[in-house]
Amino acid sequence: MSTTTKSVGMPTFRSFTAVDLVTLAALAALFRAMDYVTGAFAFVFPFNTLFMAFSFGVTALVGGVIVRKTGVFTLFTIAAQLINFFLQGENLVAVLIMATWGLLADVYVYTRLRAGADPFSSAKDLNIANLLMGVVWVVTTYGIAFPIIFLVELSTGVYAALMVFGVVAEFLGGLLGVSLGNRIKGLLG
Repeated sequence: MSTTTKSVGMPTFRSFTAVDLVTLAALAALFRAMDYVTGAFAFVFPFNTLFMAFSFGVTALVGGVIVRKTGVFTLFTIAAQLINFFLQGENLVAVLIMATWGLLADVYVYTRLRAGADPFSSAKDLNIANLLMGVVWVVTTYGIAFPIIFLVELSTGVYAALMVFGVVAEFLGGLLGVSLGNRIKGLLG
């Protein structure tokens, strides 16, 4: 896996190695496969989607810790949404909106790298990036996709609960993802 810890410039596809891209694609496929677990708990809809928020946090942060480059969260999310669109048949408008899940985290990582820090080695910086992804996840999923694109009619209280629990689920998944990512990174050297 990539051992580069600082890629300060604006992200380009050329800054990612083939190993980085395969790693992110494999993790994106794992995340999208977890959608079937979410579907297994459809009887508690819409709260079954919290499993998806958790699995997004795990896989995105594992990818971030292993690849350690600016743009990793956005590229991971784009890979996941391409799988979602081409293999799972998702609505194109929803995919475009959900492809933004990693943007704020990458902006934060970029600013920390520009400041001379190494956010991929800092638990605090990874937690902030994780929290930003969680916030974008719930806003795009429960604030835009569900009520506007999929026309899911839920009470304001249920949407509020989903947003709070969604951020918590994604954040907890991200904490597990950092731990797993560090272990995997340690095994790879």
